[in-house]
Amino acid sequence: MGSASEVIDVRDLTFTYPRAAEPAVRGMDFAVGNGEIFGFLGPSGAGKSTT
Repeated sequence: MGSASEVIDVRDLTFTYPRAAEPAVRGMDFAVGNGEIFGFLGPSGAGKSTT
């Protein structure tokens, strides 16, 4: 990660809902390069909408 061709570079993304005991998303890293198509896939409850 960190090259000049990356448009989005996310590192160590963590999100916790208010009053939640555990994060919905923990330690996510990803990069999206110029011209790439990116999407989140996963089962229900995996944190796709949160992210």
